[in-house]
Amino acid sequence: MNADQLDNAIRDVLHDWTPDEAAAPAGLADRLVRRRRRRNRVRVAGAALGLAGITFGAVLVTGGNGDGTPPPAARTSTQSRLLWQTTLPAGSWDACTAQAGAVYCRGPEYDGIGVDAGTGKAAWQRKAKSADDGGSPAGSMPGVRDGILYTYADHSPGTPRAGTDLVALDVDSRRTLWKHELADDSRGRTSAVLFDGGVLANTPTFKSVAALDSRTGRTLWTYTWKKADCDRAVIGGVPYLTCSPDSEKAPQKSTVVRLDPATGEARTVATVKGMTTYIGTDGDSVLLGGMAGGQEFFGDPGPATLTRVDTRTGSTTQHRVDGLPSGVVEDGRILTVDGKGNAVAYSAGTGKRLWSRDAGLTLREERGDPRMRELPSAAAVDLGSRVAYYLAPSGQLVGVDLDGGTVRWRGRVELPKSPVQGGIAPELMSFEHGLIGQVGGTLFRIEPRLS
Repeated sequence: MNADQLDNAIRDVLHDWTPDEAAAPAGLADRLVRRRRRRNRVRVAGAALGLAGITFGAVLVTGGNGDGTPPPAARTSTQSRLLWQTTLPAGSWDACTAQAGAVYCRGPEYDGIGVDAGTGKAAWQRKAKSADDGGSPAGSMPGVRDGILYTYADHSPGTPRAGTDLVALDVDSRRTLWKHELADDSRGRTSAVLFDGGVLANTPTFKSVAALDSRTGRTLWTYTWKKADCDRAVIGGVPYLTCSPDSEKAPQKSTVVRLDPATGEARTVATVKGMTTYIGTDGDSVLLGGMAGGQEFFGDPGPATLTRVDTRTGSTTQHRVDGLPSGVVEDGRILTVDGKGNAVAYSAGTGKRLWSRDAGLTLREERGDPRMRELPSAAAVDLGSRVAYYLAPSGQLVGVDLDGGTVRWRGRVELPKSPVQGGIAPELMSFEHGLIGQVGGTLFRIEPRLS
């Protein structure tokens, strides 16, 4: 599903289904779509549906573990060390990534900025050719590898349809090594992925991907398909496609396809009946979700199917769930925050809810429109301490135990007062022994001190 199709799906869901009240607020669907365009993260799009009471199915909430028993008692620390806090040169940023001793961000006014992760000082910045907030947003940044930053920029800055380029920047010289045009404005987590031997990205035409040489941008090989929408994934350095039928006229089956890193030769690993949505990867497995109750859209409430595909053997396991979990997949868990602000963990193997915990984060509502609330960040996971951290736009932070959901740490970063931006989430990244957060025009680094 491309960006425009997702916009239409969000509108359809919100127009056709109104939770708890006789009618949804006028223009809610279009407002959510506009805000998704401003900051097109997968987690924001999914959470935006949750603002209206919609998730991938219904979520039952308790204050304890998945079996209804309370989590074990643990001491909650409030100790932390704020290493630095920096005001970025613009108030809006689409995405950041923290790697190789630096933090890199891009937004509507800047194609890129590099901040030293040790000091918080900006090492370089590059202004966008057209600082148009209506331009194409970056839902994510592909990352940094071997001294090269992979990011996005408008293909035709300042035009009504600016399009998107994948851009490779040399970190040391800040020189643009190459650009590659993408077919649409989707800049999410699967638009371009790094695999062993290159970068897998959309091509200038739909339903096609290209493997690009990391340093030169030269096309190594291409792969095309028909009658499906496909997402890109990487497991063990190998690129994969997860494909779902793009219409009722297409064969109603979904596939997981392995692409040989050297040649692009395709091999179908598994086939699943019906339409699916890509959730993420867990070890050597791909997680897919499907509708099981006759729903028209993935956002409709109702029963769902969680499918796990083992890419080594091609075997599939399926589990019926009351609602399809989505979020950050880490260490056998799917971590998310539900519409009530509870941090929730599901099993990546069965879809069963493992625990749910009130995170205690304050999420403000827009004046006169309680359905437009602020959103927390996606989970930033520290496997060493086995804690999942979340950040609210107010600067509140919380760390919950990965295994039981117990709140192990609370922190706060003082931020400038700002208006409520419903449907917009801050960004939180695990970095070395601490966290790097981004809220509006503020970037900070903090080290939680657990009991």
